[in-house]
Order: sequence, then C-alpha cells, then structure tokens
Amino acid sequence: MSGAVSESGAVRGRVVAGYEDKDSYLDRYSNEKQMFYGVIEADLTDTTLLTLGHSIQTSDTDSPMWGALPLFYTDGTATDYARSTSTSSDWSYWDNTLSNSFVELQQELDNGWRAQGSVLRLKSESESELFYQYGTPDPDTGEGMAAYPSQYDLDVEQWVVDAYATGPFKLANRTHELVLGATWSRSETVDESRYGQGIGDPLPPLEEWQGNYPRPAFDNGVGGSDWTDKEVATYAAARWSLTDRLTAITGLRLTWLDSDGESYGSSKSTSYDAVETPYAGLIYDLTDDHSVYASYTEIFTPQTEEDINRDRLDPIDGVNYEIGLKSEFADDRVNTTVALFQTRQENVAEAAGTYSGTQDPYYRGQDGLESQGVELEFVGDVTDRIQLFAGYTYVDIEDADGNPEKSFVPEHLAQLRGTWQVPGIEGLKLGSAIRWQSEITQEQIYRPDANTAISYETKQESYAVVDLMASYDFARHWNATLNVNNVTDEKYIESLKKFGDAAQASTAIRPMPA
Repeated sequence: MSGAVSESGAVRGRVVAGYEDKDSYLDRYSNEKQMFYGVIEADLTDTTLLTLGHSIQTSDTDSPMWGALPLFYTDGTATDYARSTSTSSDWSYWDNTLSNSFVELQQELDNGWRAQGSVLRLKSESESELFYQYGTPDPDTGEGMAAYPSQYDLDVEQWVVDAYATGPFKLANRTHELVLGATWSRSETVDESRYGQGIGDPLPPLEEWQGNYPRPAFDNGVGGSDWTDKEVATYAAARWSLTDRLTAITGLRLTWLDSDGESYGSSKSTSYDAVETPYAGLIYDLTDDHSVYASYTEIFTPQTEEDINRDRLDPIDGVNYEIGLKSEFADDRVNTTVALFQTRQENVAEAAGTYSGTQDPYYRGQDGLESQGVELEFVGDVTDRIQLFAGYTYVDIEDADGNPEKSFVPEHLAQLRGTWQVPGIEGLKLGSAIRWQSEITQEQIYRPDANTAISYETKQESYAVVDLMASYDFARHWNATLNVNNVTDEKYIESLKKFGDAAQASTAIRPMPA
C-alpha cells in the first residue's frame, strides 16, 4: 500500500507485507517466510528530501540440507539418487532473521549539484541445528556415510555510512560531471559452533534414509568466532566530455581495511592502508544509435576464506579489461550489447582440503588466474505484442601455465526468454524461458585410507531447462499467473564446485533452497 501521508503530498509512504509457506521436492524440507517493508519520504523543503526505511524478513526452515549428496561410489562410478533425496534429519532446522534500517538525505545545490548522505544498519541473526553426512558409499551396499551433527548460532551487525556530491563543471568550454565521496563501514561477526555427540556414527544407505537419526546432545566441543571488520574509502570519478561524440570516464578509490578478533582460536587481524583501485573508460558514439566503449578496472576484493593455519587469505588483486558495442534499434525499443572481456586475478581462494578432525574446508590463494570471453545480449519489444531477451556468454579460464582451470564453471551459457500478448484475448499473456549450459567437470579425490588418494572425474553433460508461463488479467487490478518449471523434467547436477575434500552436489528441478 502506498500513497501520500500528508494532505499536500509532501510526505509519502509505502508498506509491503509478504508471507510464504512451502514444501519442496526435497524430502522433509519446508520453509516459512515472513516479510515487512516500510518507507517514508518527506520533502523538507523544495530542494531537500528525507527518506526513512526499515525492513525485516524471517525464514524458518525445517530439515534443511547441510552439504549435499555424494557424487561417486568407492569404485569411482557415479551415484544416481532421486532428486528428492535429502541428507537432513527430521529434527534439524535453520532459522534466520534479517533486518535493514536506513536514513537518507538528498540536498539539491546550486548550479546542478546534488549532495547525498545515508546511514545503513544491517542485522542478521541465525540459529540452527544441522545434520551433515559425509563419506563415500559402497556401490553394492550403499553404506559408508557417517553422521556430523552440529548446533550453530551466528550474529552479524553491519553499519555503513556513505556521503557524496555530484554535479557538472566547466573546463575548456565543455561541461563535464564529477563525483566525490567517502564511505565508512563496520561489521561485527559473532558465531558459535556446538558439536553434537555421535560424530562419525555409521548411517544407512541414502536410498533408505528417512531422517530418523536421534537428536544428540550438543556438548562434544565448542568453537566460535568474534571479529570486527572496518573499512574506510574515499572515491572520485569524472565523466569527461572530450568531444560531442567522445566521452572519457576516470576514477580512483582509496581503501583502508582493518580486522581484529579471533575465529576458532586463530587471529583475524589484518590491515591495509590506502590501497589504490583506479579505473578508466572511453565511450565513442559512432551514430546516435551505436556506441563503442573500452574500460580498464583494477581489482581489490577482501576475502573471508581461511588457509590451513586459519589465517584469512589476502585480498584478491587483479585487473579487468573490456571492450564492447552498444546499439539501439526500432526507436530505442530494442537494445543490443556485444562485449569482450579479459580478467587476471591473483590470490583467488581455492578449496585445498579440510581441517584435521572436521569437515570444515580451508583454502589457498591461487595466482595467475586468467579468464577471457564474450557476452552477447538482445532485449526489447520485437513487436507490439512480443518481448524477447536473449543472452549468451562464453568464458575460458586458465591458470598461470595456460592450463584449463575452474572446470566446474560452464564455458557456454545461453538463455532465451519471451512473452506474447495473445491477440483476440485481452489480458492473456504467454511466455517461456530456455536456459542452456555446456558440460562441467570436476576432479574428485577419494581417500580410502590415510596413505591412499584415488582421483576420479565427475561430469555433468550439457543440458537445457525449459519453463512456461501464462498470465491473465481477469479483472481490473487483478491478475493470475501460472508458472510451470522444467517442463521436460530434466535431471541435472546443479554445481560441481567443491569445498575442501567434500565431493558432493545436488540434483534438482529448481535451485536448492539455501
């Protein structure tokens, strides 16, 4: 519900509420969500706008999966579980509350300038009792899986303050645009793991698993974290009108990072001062409808993954190049983009194993990771009744020696979505979506004992998923929509990305609920 709060319309408000309660194709899984959002805008003066907002969402999940399904048997052959198979127990749960509050002030200044400041507070709370299954099953008996129950609480509070000013300025008889700003943020993370009795207990085959493992006492050890991340950044960007057709964009960000605290007995202390991340770009208008562009961006991305010593990995460093062509057709009703990109990154987190006596993964930094590819996009109104979106992405990822890397990322992705307003039946719209990806693979390691490691490869062949939609406006302000997902009943492994030694994945007809 939205509208004016005051008679003059200077104060406006909006409230949104939502509720969802659903089961899943996964055995035992169910999820209940509640959401509320409210915002108020107030024109304090003709040039001053104040905005206040708050949102809260709860998600209460029964019998969620923690981890996924084993990909292969001890002889290396692939498993083939039903899509409904879940490793969860009937007592496990995962409840989350996310709240977001913000205040924003905009001030129009002289000569086309505008200043804006905002304060944002995010609060995330999570409580869970989870049941993980690990191991490699025997192809004949299905046995070989073991229990790992754990109780876990997580609280994260984050504050973000941002202020900037933007506006035009004159130089060399041309008008340019400038942005100057600063950001401050503080994030505090507190979590605690309480391990359950029975870790390592043998379990029945997953084909027979009903989730009826007794709820244990969670007094088999305690671990946790308490750390604070602080970041201060200043930034400046300019859009330079070099000629009527040529525009340049330049920018620079300076970042200060500080982290203090501990995570499971290890220090989280890190510090980086005045790290520079510049970027630059050029845009040239070939005609009123076609523009070419080129950009250069340096990369600095902090990471939370930890190495074998439980020290946080250094941030990702790198550089990204992109060139492209943007076009408009049919009086701006159709837009197309062709882009070529290349990215080189250092110290990218890569799963390297699990900590001794646990199923928790540790990582190492991978250097010389290079990716290049192309992106194509078409979107717009083909006719008055037909809307289409088509996209294609090709990416090739290599390590420092030029060998293929990240094989769990598909090289080719394509999608086509469209809607059709049916003539002769006012208000009826039909639609479909097709998503296709090329094959993905992953090398898996099976360790039957401490001194033996056997390598297997898991492969998911290329596949396509087709969805259908029908929508009908059956009365003024009323609409009914029917969605049918995966109408061809395609079965596939969603992802082969592994964490540590966990060779697990999920098969699905839709993305697995988190």
